[in-house]
Amino acid sequence: MRPFADFGSYDAASTAEIARRAGVRPEQVVRFDGNTSPRRPASARPEALADELGRIHTYPHGGYPELVEAIAAYVGVAPDNIVLGAGADDVIMLVVRSFAGTGDRVEIANEPTYPLFRIAAGLAGADADGGSQTALTICCRPNNPTGELGELPSARPLVVDEAYFEYSGVTALDLLDEDVVLVRTFSKAFGLAGARVGYAVARRELADELNRRQAPAPVSTLSAALALAALDAPPDVAPVVEERERFSGELRALGLEPLESRANFVAVPLADGAALAEKLLLRGMPVRPYRDGIRITIRDRDDDDLLLTALGGLLGDERT
Repeated sequence: MRPFADFGSYDAASTAEIARRAGVRPEQVVRFDGNTSPRRPASARPEALADELGRIHTYPHGGYPELVEAIAAYVGVAPDNIVLGAGADDVIMLVVRSFAGTGDRVEIANEPTYPLFRIAAGLAGADADGGSQTALTICCRPNNPTGELGELPSARPLVVDEAYFEYSGVTALDLLDEDVVLVRTFSKAFGLAGARVGYAVARRELADELNRRQAPAPVSTLSAALALAALDAPPDVAPVVEERERFSGELRALGLEPLESRANFVAVPLADGAALAEKLLLRGMPVRPYRDGIRITIRDRDDDDLLLTALGGLLGDERT
């Protein structure tokens, strides 16, 4: 077994820890590092949980057929094409360990990309850096952290992480019969990151195999109820897309060069993104540093203007 130290981590500092370091109250921290919704969705209301709270003492015998059917209708496939998981991360782990094992190679496209892909490969005993046999290729589209679409790899089997599909409107759904598996989530556009609900979309035979390897009832009954309520009124991402374009224009006005994004965040190439990210964290506004810069979650105009003001001050200090 490979040492756990090799796998790294994708954890972020808690809001309480950031508040302590910044010298502010936790409620004053504005997070630009998680690519989540700035507000809870209207569908996340107590009455959506009422029935499930009455049954919280028992298991969800038979799984979640209503949720699976609702997801299938939303995607435009049959229920037999859907595989549930506790967030997209759980689904990624499931797919990787189903395809790859010790001595196999997992090809990760478009680096830098979502670090969990490499962690999932390591936990499966596979190698993401070399090896003679490619068991699986993983592509994030739009890519995280750059927000770019890019071309799909030609290798099969292929996992396409479409966590930000709702913002781009671009999908590989028509490639399911080519051993392409899509991974999606309720954490981003649907605003249910804390509920941990994700799903895979695959051809029927492959979805059946994945479901056989998945834990029974991987999603909590309360999370399933929240996801079902959210599907009654799918999100309108137009305000986020409009704010993304405005925000990108303001970044350019500050002399920065954000990449063109098709997600709910923008990437800003910088020589030392980690240093700038640390300065923003100490102002209670964490962003996500990556190898080539920083990634900034789009929130709403008021929140984003706070970050723009802080960035303007920091960049002005550097230039004087």
